[in-house]
Amino acid sequence: MSVTEQHRPIGHEDDDVVFTLTLADILAFLKRSRRAMLIGALIGGLLGALYAFNKPNEYTSQVTLLPEIQAKSGGNMGGLSSLAGLAGIDINSLGGNADAVRPELYPTVLQSVPFALAVAKQPVYSKEFKKTQSLEAYLEAKNEPSWFSRLLSSSADSTAGLSFGPNTGALRLTKQQDELTKTILARVTGAYDKKSGVLTISATMPDPVVAAATTQQTLAYLTDYVTGYRTEKARMEVDFLTKQVAAAKQRYQQAEYALSAYRDQNRSVYLNTAKIEEQRIQAEFILAQDLYNALSKQSEMAKIKVQQDTPVFKILEPAQIPLKKSAPKRTVIILIATILGLFVGLIVVGLRTFRSV
Repeated sequence: MSVTEQHRPIGHEDDDVVFTLTLADILAFLKRSRRAMLIGALIGGLLGALYAFNKPNEYTSQVTLLPEIQAKSGGNMGGLSSLAGLAGIDINSLGGNADAVRPELYPTVLQSVPFALAVAKQPVYSKEFKKTQSLEAYLEAKNEPSWFSRLLSSSADSTAGLSFGPNTGALRLTKQQDELTKTILARVTGAYDKKSGVLTISATMPDPVVAAATTQQTLAYLTDYVTGYRTEKARMEVDFLTKQVAAAKQRYQQAEYALSAYRDQNRSVYLNTAKIEEQRIQAEFILAQDLYNALSKQSEMAKIKVQQDTPVFKILEPAQIPLKKSAPKRTVIILIATILGLFVGLIVVGLRTFRSV
């Protein structure tokens, strides 16, 4: 390395410029930017106000209830369960009647397409339209697209009605039905608190009466769904036993009539062959009688089982028509838009200052 390369002029050692930023510089920059900040805040506030007041009011109605937790049948076996535990056998894990639709799964039921389609057909009364119509018709009337949306949207699906895919059994929805289900599932929610065991169902609608009605219909759907699931097997057993009892009763009555008729016809006969025939008819009568009594008892027990399996939903707070809107929070929206506009104005002035340096 040469001597000239080692000894460079002091003024050319570094061409980088070092900026030092102080509090006074920041205050001076804010003072110069106050006009742009004010303009940005005003524009942001106006845009926020237009957006906030353009959004319709939303009302939320909710119901809180305490669902019954179905116990396993193994817990009712008393001492047998404890004796089996000594042998290392868990009776509770041997199938039993464990409840598959547990309360923590109820919100999942309320987020299914069949639920949305069922609720969409339920009638609701609207204060705005002053008439009773289906929830589907009400939402379509409220969400009628503007001319701009129609211009941008593609052609609608011409398939009408609900159908199933060929040879698959898969549910096929039209475009309108798909949008309807998404809207309902977004407006109706369920939440289960594992600690307290409380289930909360809420519905948010542009109309307070519609919101309360939808909440009540959602509760009815969930109650019917869980009741149908828990009692389906027992109800099938009741139907089967009812038919068997009717057939056994007819057989019993026929055997009773045959025995009485034979005794009337052979009242004064003392032949052994006649006694043997009477014993045969009497045995048939006793068998038919025992079968009828046994099936009648099983039928009554099955009916009791249906009642036992029917879940209980204790309503803690019923659905009410909301008096105040839950959304939109117009003050918050305008405040946030004003702050954003202020920062946008500040950023614009900062970029101009940086470019001029």
